Amino acid sequence: MKNLKKSHWLLIAFSILILVGCIGITACLLFSNYQNVRIFRQAQYNFERGDSDSLSLAESQLLQLVRNDSDHEAAYIMLGAVAEKRKVYPEQVYYCYMAHRLNPLSGENKARYIKSLWFARYYERLENFLSQQQNRSGEWEELLLYAAGRNGNYNKYKELRAGQRPHKSVETLAEVLFKESRLTASQKLAALEKIKSSDTVRQEILAAKAELYLESDDIDNAEKALQEAYELNSYAFAPALGRFYANFRTLGAALPVFEKHLATYHDPAIALQAAEIYCLLGKSAEIAKLRNSYQGDSGKSAMLLCYY
Repeated sequence: MKNLKKSHWLLIAFSILILVGCIGITACLLFSNYQNVRIFRQAQYNFERGDSDSLSLAESQLLQLVRNDSDHEAAYIMLGAVAEKRKVYPEQVYYCYMAHRLNPLSGENKARYIKSLWFARYYERLENFLSQQQNRSGEWEELLLYAAGRNGNYNKYKELRAGQRPHKSVETLAEVLFKESRLTASQKLAALEKIKSSDTVRQEILAAKAELYLESDDIDNAEKALQEAYELNSYAFAPALGRFYANFRTLGAALPVFEKHLATYHDPAIALQAAEIYCLLGKSAEIAKLRNSYQGDSGKSAMLLCYY
């Protein structure tokens, strides 16, 4: 009888301990959730203010939030918006992809991810992603045609061009540049002038103009087009503008473009080009800095940098 009473009291004590533990865990979760809500509201306020310092503060708060909760979809969406405002498009791609991965059924998340790939000019990923979508809007089909053209696959999507929908700017641009025709470089340039565009389409028109001017050996106009494209999207056009300066102007003119790019992005391909220029100009100290920054990379990029 005494043993039964003892067991009874042990069970009661054990139950109380479990209850206290559950209450403690619930309290911790509630407090953590309250903290996350508070941080998100602060970040939202700073994001809406919109100045550089406020955006930096919002970014740090949102990064703290995703460290606390790696499944916080709204935080990733806002981080993508911060990156878009700053025109740091690789970060925008990453954050928009994370939001899409967390909620792949959201049409808004999918649209944000597609938009980020377009801004960053990640044509292979854009074509692959859009080609897998069963219900594409007319706008998405335009982007698919253009991305495919940039990847050399324009004729792969003949069925998209067979429709009777009115042509819009991106599709017209794709037809001018990639559709099989007998248009000369000058005729293509004239056609590009007639396309109405936003900044994101404008950068593609300028990129096309630069290519066509180079094809016609018009170096001055090619430079103007590249410089204007660089002002719209420094991330995407820094490599092209830097290479242009190195090939057609001076090595010294290329360096500031590469250095500004590397100050923001960890980019082994551009670092290698900068290292080559440093080598040619005899700037061994700068090569050493690059080596220190990239020696931890794996594979080919690290070995090539160590070569310099």
